[in-house]
Amino acid sequence: MKTIYLALLILLSAACNSTSETIESNEDSIIFTTENIAAERRNVNPKPVKIYQETVKSFETTDEFKVGLYETGQTFKYLIKISYKNIETDDTLRVPNLGIEPSVEIKKGDKKPSCIVGFLDKEKQFKESKLIYFENDKLKIHILKYYGVTASPAQ
Repeated sequence: MKTIYLALLILLSAACNSTSETIESNEDSIIFTTENIAAERRNVNPKPVKIYQETVKSFETTDEFKVGLYETGQTFKYLIKISYKNIETDDTLRVPNLGIEPSVEIKKGDKKPSCIVGFLDKEKQFKESKLIYFENDKLKIHILKYYGVTASPAQ
């Protein structure tokens, strides 16, 4: 019985230490295994990874709406720093572990001033996560979508 447990333990540890490769089992199914991405960053860049700026002019003032994305010690978590009309705040953006290095993006929103923060998936498609905007003299952050990754057994 101990031999079976030992064999299962060795098999499980070998499966957890997979590298990036594609295995084709037959014409209908393809099984992907991905390289593990470290959960912690070794070097955190203190400069913003992405910045969005929008100048808002009125007959009285000219204000800068500014949103910056910054790396944190966690690979899949970014700090969002927001400033507008002497209001400064921050929030976080969590990116799912898609088996690739995360790539974040900021796009212009429909309202003025506003922007949408998100990330790029494996196909380089923008996945929106949060809408940041200013309305009725209040800075607002609205969560647009939640994302997650689950592991499912190969069939």
